[in-house]
Amino acid sequence: MFSKIRTVKEAYQNFKLFISKVYEPTEAESITAMVFKEILGYDRIKLILNETELLSAALFEQIDFIAFQLIQHKPIQYILGYTYFHDLKISVNEHVLIPRPETEEIIDYILANHDNRIMDVLDIGTGSGCIPIALKHQRANWSISAIDISAEALKTAQSNAKKYNLQMEFILADVFEFQPNGKFDLIVSNPPYVLESEKLQMQQNVLAFEPALALFVPDQKPLKYYERIVSIAAQHLNANGKLYLEINESFATETAQLLAQFTFENIQIIQDFKGKNRLVLGTKN
Repeated sequence: MFSKIRTVKEAYQNFKLFISKVYEPTEAESITAMVFKEILGYDRIKLILNETELLSAALFEQIDFIAFQLIQHKPIQYILGYTYFHDLKISVNEHVLIPRPETEEIIDYILANHDNRIMDVLDIGTGSGCIPIALKHQRANWSISAIDISAEALKTAQSNAKKYNLQMEFILADVFEFQPNGKFDLIVSNPPYVLESEKLQMQQNVLAFEPALALFVPDQKPLKYYERIVSIAAQHLNANGKLYLEINESFATETAQLLAQFTFENIQIIQDFKGKNRLVLGTKN
């Protein structure tokens, strides 16, 4: 692809044009800038200042390799091996979901409502560990445990926590069999909630590369994980403990009603930055 390309500017323009076969212009520009920052260490200003710089064959090979993975719809986060979540560099791979900006908002909401006083926290379905790591990074006094059914996901989460010297407990467990020891002040979860029938609306890079186990639920049982998590929370939250759930926007009312069935109080449905129902929270009676 880059046989006749020599300079940084030419490589940048050609890369962006090439991946535009499968990405919208704005996204292609953003991905191109991300790749060149990774490969060359240049931000946008340095790219302009060094646009006539000649690139080596080794750099061309790296850029070429990334470009061909991208047009096969592989997410750039998996290609580079990381993403940013709440200003933290989080390692990701095919065993974990790529953290979304909507989940960052949930972190902001939790932090805004809980200070650094000592609390016991449980994250259910931790994946990359992005939620407990972002919380622990801001709330050093919190004691945090996190569970996941995937051993590979837990390895990734443990590695991410170790990178920031954060001490927390990671537990290999199936939520439907998990029996916590003790009580918690806060439980948070971003469980699978995408309906099988919604696959037709999803992008190829999600369907082909992100772990289906962490995404999908049967159309006939859209709240299967929520039913179990709310049951756990009802038994294992301390009095006035908080439950935070990321949700499928189409089932906000049903999820809130589920909390009410378990006698949770102060139940709220919170919208994300896109105006979609994204978070249901409640307080243990």
